[in-house]
Order: sequence, then structure tokens, then C-alpha cells
Amino acid sequence: MILKLLISVVFVGAALQKFTGKVAANWDRWGYSRLFMYGTGIVELVALALFWWPGFEMVGAASLAMVLLGALATLIRHREGLSHIALSAITLLLVLVQSYLSTGGMT
Repeated sequence: MILKLLISVVFVGAALQKFTGKVAANWDRWGYSRLFMYGTGIVELVALALFWWPGFEMVGAASLAMVLLGALATLIRHREGLSHIALSAITLLLVLVQSYLSTGGMT
């Protein structure tokens, strides 16, 4: 439960940064539109809701993982700092661990 809450805090924070425009300069630099930025924020929140919805946890986890893979591809392609890449990679790892645990792993 704590791991799921931590993942949720990361994604809510990421979505809020998109909706407030705090990260708009980065998206501009990467060549992505504002519409895509806002759409990604919506996808993050919908995926997070599914992540908590009984019976849809794996759909939510897979969606969160896809968002993170896209983020990692962008960060690596544009040679962003290691700390940004590490945060996305660690969050992806946490999503995968939570998915494993929620399917009965380590029982």
C-alpha cells in the first residue's frame, strides 16, 4: 500500500506540473505541443485511477509503464540529466514491483 501511494504521489505531482504549465518549456524544447503535454497529464491521471480500481490494477499499471517508457525515450533522446532519467527509471521499476506484488508475487 505504501508503494502504491508513493507511485501515486509521483504521478499526481507530474500531472499537476503539466496542468500548471510548470514544465511547458521542457515540452517546447523537445518539440511536443502543449496539447500533447495536457493530454499526457490526463492519461497519467486516468491510468492512476485504473491503478487503484479493483480489477483494473494491471491495466492502470501497464498504462503508467507506457507513459514512463515514453518519458524515458524522450529524456534519453534529448540527453537530459541523469537525475531526470533516474527518476523515471526508478518510478518504472516501482510500478513493475507493485504490479508483481499485486499479482501474488512473494506470498
